[in-house]
Amino acid sequence: MKKGLRGSVLTMFFVSSWVMGVCVQPAVAQTVTLKAVTAWPKMAVEYRAFTLFTDLVDQIVAKQAPGELKLQYIGGPEAVKAADQAQALQRGMVDIIFTAGAYYQGVLPDIDALKLTDFNPWEERTNGAQAYINTLHEKKIGIHYLGRLGLNLQFHLFMKKPLKSADLKGLNIRVSPLYLPAIKGLGGNPTVIPIPDVYSALERNVVDGAGSPLVGIREYGWQKHVKAMIDPGFYTVVNPLLINLERWNKLSPKLQGILNEACIEAEKKAVALFADLAKQERPLLVKEGVEIVALPPAEAQKFLRIAYDEGWKEAVQKNPQTGPELKKLLTKAR
Repeated sequence: MKKGLRGSVLTMFFVSSWVMGVCVQPAVAQTVTLKAVTAWPKMAVEYRAFTLFTDLVDQIVAKQAPGELKLQYIGGPEAVKAADQAQALQRGMVDIIFTAGAYYQGVLPDIDALKLTDFNPWEERTNGAQAYINTLHEKKIGIHYLGRLGLNLQFHLFMKKPLKSADLKGLNIRVSPLYLPAIKGLGGNPTVIPIPDVYSALERNVVDGAGSPLVGIREYGWQKHVKAMIDPGFYTVVNPLLINLERWNKLSPKLQGILNEACIEAEKKAVALFADLAKQERPLLVKEGVEIVALPPAEAQKFLRIAYDEGWKEAVQKNPQTGPELKKLLTKAR
């Protein structure tokens, strides 16, 4: 073989080998980045539930799909106002939000009923409630309902004077719209006051008490002006985790499975975390002079019956088509 011809053949051989080598290299998956916002800033206790989810996503991705999925935290209400986050999600401005049901019931009134649930998040998955709630989100507002990260904390009344009965007649009680029906049904005078203004309202005796979840009270300083926390607690703090439906549908089944797996595990961890925080908080409140007052059994039963009857009455009035089904799915047989 002539020298020139042999060189050409060798060149073709190496080029072909290089091309074949390139062709057989495994395809590198492109990273999917999901932009997320939360209704609370990083320093808020609620944000801890979100980090349970994001940490689990990172762990599962590292094992099952390295480099394929990334959650990018944009910020809290300083990035997008809490009341505007659901609309931002609908428009695709963000991909995921961790929020409170109260912040987007103007977009989806049906979500307000979830505060009345008798179940834990994982029980709602097995009894059909989670699937039904997701259907409402997808069909009505174009959002996929991944689940709710607890908190499963209940509301309590924090009073300037202890209560002896379920009768709130003549008492001015600070409320949020979330549990206004309960206070009104129990005979109290509901007064809607933003959280930052409650301290001064208690200090100046504008209200006789205020409702709130147990965790976080000391951060607001309410213990300086209330003398009693009333048991039983009522209603449930509901913090859904939502993703834009179009974005969800574009994810591969594998990545959808990772998000579902992380959410299911985070739900359990969040409920356990906040139950523990609530347990720790009680003796700390007592130490600061707040008495834990349990209503007598008959009065406690009356309190809960009225609170939930009024809550469901409002939920069904607001949502006559879906309210009865939600009540069926979210209420235990009594």
